[in-house]
Amino acid sequence: MPKTAAKEARASARDVILDAAERVVEREGAGRLTIDAVVRESGFSKGGVLYNFPSKLDLIKGMVARIVDAVHCDVELARKDAREQGQSELSALIRTACEKEPHSQKFMMGLMAAAAEHPELLDPVRGLLTQMRVDLLASAADPDLARVVFLAVDGLHFADMLGLDFLTPEERARVEARLVDLISEPKS
Repeated sequence: MPKTAAKEARASARDVILDAAERVVEREGAGRLTIDAVVRESGFSKGGVLYNFPSKLDLIKGMVARIVDAVHCDVELARKDAREQGQSELSALIRTACEKEPHSQKFMMGLMAAAAEHPELLDPVRGLLTQMRVDLLASAADPDLARVVFLAVDGLHFADMLGLDFLTPEERARVEARLVDLISEPKS
């Protein structure tokens, strides 16, 4: 098998295994995430799972890395589209963050539970968010307002993750639109 095909097959196997792990965490919680559970869910042999993820911790790291990669791709695409359309990268990012369908509550809570045992698992998330904010705040007309908007978007995401439905869908849409408007307003 050519190197490229082998690399693609391995990436594909990793994705299948990570998909299976996400289903286990969503259905049963992070505490029940085991290599054996992923073997059953994925259809791979135990050796196949262990070849790709030698431990449960490596599996969780892979899950976090995949989320970070997806967010990074979404952010870069939003920034590129904004530049090409002559729009504010900051407002495009806020719009993307608001529109992006998050992972399920149960899955995210499971990852948070795993991160409570191993706080270093969140280092890639912290790194991505820190870099993203540094880059975007540098171009913000009002950096303090941009921070407030970022915190509000984070609050919406945490409310989703915790199942705190304190806004109707219509109210949420209005809040999200207002956040984009706020970040688009010139500094006074």
